[in-house]
Amino acid sequence: MIHHPAKSTLTRHRGRPAGAPRAEAPALRLTPAEVETRLRRGGPYFAWLARRQPRPTIEAVRALGLGDAVGILTETQRIYPAGGLAASTIGFAGMDGSGLAGLEMKYDAVLRGVEGTGMAHRDAIGRELMQTQRILTPPHDGNTLVLTLDEVVQHIAERELMRAVAAAGARGGAVIVMDPNTGAIFALATLPSFDPNRFQETAPEVWRNRAVADVYEPGSPFKLILAAAALSSGAVGPDERFLDPGTIRINGAWIHDAEVPAHPTLTIGEIVKYSSNVGAAQVATRLGRDRFYGYIRQFGFGSPTGIDLPGEAAGIIRPVEQWLGPSLQNIGCGQGTSVTPIQLLVAASAITTHALRVHPHLVEAVRDPAGHTIDTPGAFQPQPVIEPEVADRVLAMMREVVVGGSGEKAGLPGYPVAGKTGTAQRPRAGGGYEPGAYVASFVGAVPVPSPRIAVLVIVDRPGGVYSGGDVAAPAFREIARQVLWYLRVPPVDAPE
Repeated sequence: MIHHPAKSTLTRHRGRPAGAPRAEAPALRLTPAEVETRLRRGGPYFAWLARRQPRPTIEAVRALGLGDAVGILTETQRIYPAGGLAASTIGFAGMDGSGLAGLEMKYDAVLRGVEGTGMAHRDAIGRELMQTQRILTPPHDGNTLVLTLDEVVQHIAERELMRAVAAAGARGGAVIVMDPNTGAIFALATLPSFDPNRFQETAPEVWRNRAVADVYEPGSPFKLILAAAALSSGAVGPDERFLDPGTIRINGAWIHDAEVPAHPTLTIGEIVKYSSNVGAAQVATRLGRDRFYGYIRQFGFGSPTGIDLPGEAAGIIRPVEQWLGPSLQNIGCGQGTSVTPIQLLVAASAITTHALRVHPHLVEAVRDPAGHTIDTPGAFQPQPVIEPEVADRVLAMMREVVVGGSGEKAGLPGYPVAGKTGTAQRPRAGGGYEPGAYVASFVGAVPVPSPRIAVLVIVDRPGGVYSGGDVAAPAFREIARQVLWYLRVPPVDAPE
């Protein structure tokens, strides 16, 4: 997706003949004073006048006939032939070829070649003597990255994310498509986006990859971690029932369900299926602060995942000593703690693969100029987080979310889907939550019980309808449908 194309051009100044700045200025669309300033900045022998100039400008300067006073130097330029596709992931290189964002920045030292050095003598009038030329150190090309990104899957993810954001009247969003068995990232899309060929035209805040650099309160998908912790620790039995009157007061705070409960009592599986906040608060109370915190950390929250992109955030998991008042219950419902999208996808996908947490990565291999593999950055063994049988039980709950719960719109005929919806309020800088500001999400895997892909869809600040089941789940379905067809994954004989 990146290559070094045809050369771009620039001008340089040698010496300062009278009148040169005045002559050059119009051709370079500069004032004579600006040219003089650039000459002074460069020193007595060499100064950049303008870089990366189009051919008409070069020809105009050449036509001035300034001789050796102005030289033309050819430079390489980084071009991104796919335009804005995966822009925040690929990143871009600056004027001197240094990586300034994304993979370009993360692997700058790997991609960058080494310039050679040479030596030659000159005669009395400065002419180079050909017979004295010799190479002191030869140049070396940089290495090549083999990415896990798939151009087709990336295109599908970006197109469906754009449709979901537009349909919801939202401000932005993110989609990650990952192989839950290996951690290979097939697609990583964020909105708003930019064209890396013209990155200067976009505000720097758009360059960062929001899927790894931004945090948000996850909302109901965090109930998956709660359920796994409660069952794994033995704090709650799988068939134990909890009263759900729709509202409950714990530790001085009222906790409400988003919808009127359909059943007066719920098992832990039904708490996940119907996304009951009242039930989750009771389970969290039974589990306790210390045990819940331990499992949260075990699933990887509060630490970077190690994905090979710059600027990854660790998330915000407060120490147990700061879990005051109803903090334990709120965290059980997915409030009062912050995660990154990539953290959430990795944790949820562990539940779908018998409790094995993978290392997410974008670079499959690094190859030297001769084509030999010299490194495999993504070669990490998955780590167990809970007992496999507990993970399988929670996976069954995720399946019920799609079959008859809040995630029905994520269902895909012929492909069993397991997932969880999320509708989280957006925290306000001064405390509390922004009125009417939500993050709608759906995280899931398909086909279960042996998933080929795990997908997270986030839609930020949707207008009108804002629930994860209505906004994000349909986008998940469309992405999964197209990606499974592209990957030639056959349907499973199990209708939704």
